[in-house]
Amino acid sequence: PQTVVTQVRLCPALVCWSSDRSVAMEARPTREYIRFEVIDFNCKALSKTVPARHRTGGVFMYSGAIAMGANSVVLTFPEEVGNAGCPNFKLVPDWTTEQVLPWACKPGVSVKRVYCEQLAGSKVGSIKNQAVPRTVCMKMLGELKKFGGKGYELLIGGELEFTVMKPGDDKGWVPYFDGVDILATLQNSKSMEFSYDLERDMEAVGVDILTMNAEYGAGQLEIAFAPKFGAEACDMTATFRTGTKEIAQNRGLMASFMARPFGVAGVGNGGHFNFSLWSPDEAGAGSASAVADADDALSKTTAGKTNVLHGASDGDGLSAIARHFLAGVLAHASALEAVCAPTVPCYTRHGNWAPVVANWGFEDRTACVRVKADPAGNPSACYMELRLPSASANPYLVAAAVVAAGLDGLERKLELPPARQTKEQGAAPIPTTLEGALQALEQDHYMVDKLGKDFVRWYAAVKRAEEKFINDALATGGRSDEEVSKAWQHMYLEYL
Repeated sequence: PQTVVTQVRLCPALVCWSSDRSVAMEARPTREYIRFEVIDFNCKALSKTVPARHRTGGVFMYSGAIAMGANSVVLTFPEEVGNAGCPNFKLVPDWTTEQVLPWACKPGVSVKRVYCEQLAGSKVGSIKNQAVPRTVCMKMLGELKKFGGKGYELLIGGELEFTVMKPGDDKGWVPYFDGVDILATLQNSKSMEFSYDLERDMEAVGVDILTMNAEYGAGQLEIAFAPKFGAEACDMTATFRTGTKEIAQNRGLMASFMARPFGVAGVGNGGHFNFSLWSPDEAGAGSASAVADADDALSKTTAGKTNVLHGASDGDGLSAIARHFLAGVLAHASALEAVCAPTVPCYTRHGNWAPVVANWGFEDRTACVRVKADPAGNPSACYMELRLPSASANPYLVAAAVVAAGLDGLERKLELPPARQTKEQGAAPIPTTLEGALQALEQDHYMVDKLGKDFVRWYAAVKRAEEKFINDALATGGRSDEEVSKAWQHMYLEYL
């Protein structure tokens, strides 16, 4: 009798089987693809997927791509892009960031990603577009490393909160689980299968997840991860955000880092930015000599370096460098808010575990900067937690802004105000609207000079266009809480 063979695509190591007897067949080789990826102002990944055989052929992208909104119904056209006829310009890949993305692969298909910057022209010798977030970040990290010839590096860690959703009955999205039972084991377990998949795939791309738990919101999770230095840390956060969203999408779910996915009040998604400042240890031992367990992730990352924020001789455990750097951050906090709270819903977080004035305090979760330091403690454990950022903030831009502000404090040796200052005692109020924060950034000439006029102009235009789109949509209807929430969701929910 005639043999009928049913072919099934499998990975190369597998074989196909006939309906009545096994027949070994030569499987097709794995197809390899590379995503050439640029991260925009909203930390939204923009990419072109290229067969790996064309990896060196040059990849071009629309020159104004990063000037699109969180939802591309918003399009802005920077002057130089429009004047040039909206051309495509070449992407500049950083091949040290090339990684296989396990959640994007399938049998017979391997998918990698490489982070890119972009040129600002088509001629030989064209410079990079100075508005691209990763380019802005690399510039500021370079200035930090050169400052005083000290080789300073920023160690960045932290935690991100996000909301997991499932399809609702009305074709909308609803929280994956209900309740506000933060840390409750039974609440954690409602999303643990998702969290297990997330942790497994993230480890494969160097995102070292430390803890996973339910937060104080319906469908809300918090993931903390081990710190890394400089651009690698920002790449890690961008990878985590895009990967989390894609893993959820593969399950028929949605994950959103939008500051407030549901409603217009209460606790939202935060993205606290933990940082410390390190220099090469000339003695060769570094702060690792003070670490009891040299096998922990922090010790491995910081081996051979010294945490210059720690001051063993200071009663509070803070060095003069720490005080000057923190003073700079506080001095420019209003401008920082523009990149730390980049969307309209971010400003509903104020007073809900998000700061309202530019102050600091030891272990103070209500302060703008929460400081952890102990003169007799492990130097590696000394760090600062900037509590301004929502989960929507772009990590490259937050890092760049923190470095710029901190450098001002170091250069001018700014004096740190007393801890836990109130507005009445002199602490500057944090802007309460997106427009107010954008104006604070534009009027902070130091920050504009450091971050770049092109970046500030492009960024502010996109942010204002997003808000205008929301306001225009609400103007045709009503402004009930439900209508406001839907307008916010339309702009931010899916891609943030």
